[in-house]
Amino acid sequence: MFQSVTESLAIGNLSSPEELQEIAQKGYSTVIDLCTPTEDKQLNAEEVQKLGFNYISIPVSPQNLNPEVLKTFSEKVNTASQPIYIRCASGLRAGVFTLLILADQLNWTEEEYLQRHQELGLEHKPNCPIKAFSEENFAG
Repeated sequence: MFQSVTESLAIGNLSSPEELQEIAQKGYSTVIDLCTPTEDKQLNAEEVQKLGFNYISIPVSPQNLNPEVLKTFSEKVNTASQPIYIRCASGLRAGVFTLLILADQLNWTEEEYLQRHQELGLEHKPNCPIKAFSEENFAG
């Protein structure tokens, strides 16, 4: 999966060197990887950098889903070389985190967030921790 969210932000779950090369050819200069080392889906930083990307790892798991991790993500997005490809194993964390920082920057309502979420085709499993996290973000 590879989907543009804005002109400078895209999300997905692509990970092969061939797929990443295609993203590089589209002009993307930074990859932010939200996979954790224990998932065995995290990209190899050296290989990603050899393709010409800046590589940033921000492991996101149910254990560290908190406002501080979202703030770190937001700071990295705002300071990294753009355009940025944000990825995780399924694309869900990448999508939710990207939409949450856009919601904050653009003062979206929860309804606007949910509409964009649906447009991207992001789906939560039952009792999904990241869904609860996104709901808490708007409740707070």
